[in-house]
This record gives sequence, structure tokens and C-alpha cells, in this order.
Amino acid sequence: MFFFELVGAVFRELRPRKAAERGRSRSRAVGDAAEEFALAFLKKEKRFRLVERGMMDEDGELDLVGRIKGNEGLVVVEVRARKEGGLITPREAVDIRKQRQVVETARRLLPRKGFHDVLRFDIVGVYLNDRDEPIRAEHYENAFDASVLKRG
Repeated sequence: MFFFELVGAVFRELRPRKAAERGRSRSRAVGDAAEEFALAFLKKEKRFRLVERGMMDEDGELDLVGRIKGNEGLVVVEVRARKEGGLITPREAVDIRKQRQVVETARRLLPRKGFHDVLRFDIVGVYLNDRDEPIRAEHYENAFDASVLKRG
């Protein structure tokens, strides 16, 4: 009996994995590292004070929510990572669809947590080296606003 369990375990380990199982953990690790890098950058350069991180529901996620000295209200930060020298910048990667998702998610989630402040939507672009390690960040203040919901 033990022999068959052992053979079964070996076959389960060797079976081809679904794309989601193979790539998710690696891309999630890169994303988490980029988010950490962006948070450290914002704290150092903008005196950002983190309020919430990774707020999510079934329809969306807010990467970073916090306050920046001198800014009235909350700042929702979308973090995007891209390879240095790639075809598309992190800023360009936050397309209108993603902007809408972030605004809608903020409108749903923040009031549930008791936040009713004026919102600002920023983007932090994190550039990665060839080993997918964060090497620099760029901050785009007021990158988009709730008017994205009205655009066709």
C-alpha cells in the first residue's frame, strides 16, 4: 500500500501544472517586492503614511491607501512594475480599464472601513532589472480621477 501512495505522490509532483499554478507565485512575488519598494519609496520621498494595504473584495484590489503630508484626504496608490527599457512604462500599463476598476473599488471599499475623505489617485511605477528586482520608482500624482467612470 505504501508503495502505491509513494508512486502516486511522485506522479502528482511530476504532472504538468496549470499556467495559473506555475506563474502566479512568481509574478505575485515580483508584485509583492515591487509594492514593498514603492511603499519604502513613498515613505522616504513623500512622507507617506500607510493606512491600508491590499484592500480587496471579489471585484478589485487597492494596492496602497495612505496619507501624504500636505495633501488633504486619502491617497490611493496603484503600483505597477515593468522591466527597465521595456516597450510599455508602468504608467502606461495602468490603462482606462484599470483606472475605472481602482476608482470603483475605492468607492466600494473605503466607506466600509469608515473612510469618507477626499480621494486622490496616484500611480507608482517600479522599474525592474533583468532578475525582476526593483531598481527605481517614479511617482505620478493625481494620475487619474473619478471622471474615468464617465468616459466612454
